[in-house]
Amino acid sequence: MESNLVQVLRQLMKVKGVTAVALVGRDGFVIESTSNNDVDMDALGAMVATAVGTAESLGEEFGLGAMDQYLSEYANGKVIMATAVDYILAIFTDESAIIGGVRFAVKKHLPEVIKACQ
Repeated sequence: MESNLVQVLRQLMKVKGVTAVALVGRDGFVIESTSNNDVDMDALGAMVATAVGTAESLGEEFGLGAMDQYLSEYANGKVIMATAVDYILAIFTDESAIIGGVRFAVKKHLPEVIKACQ
């Protein structure tokens, strides 16, 4: 039987354009992931943790408060990272993704991710 966390990640994979979803620890270790592609999840985890750490430092420096979501847009897709207490939820998309729909899905499912990690 699948864990609640796996079920939530699979729900996020159903969003149009989403190609990979991972829950990453602040130390860069991937807790759980799912993907349509052949992705080096260990490398992904390290990069996600580094990117979020940098973004959080930027926010602190300018007194912006806690980071909720971090979005990077590329020619062939997007990466959305959201803080989930002691973890980071990372979602990767292709160019067909509608960013508003992905961000809505993140906000909708983030409480479920947090609950599954407790």
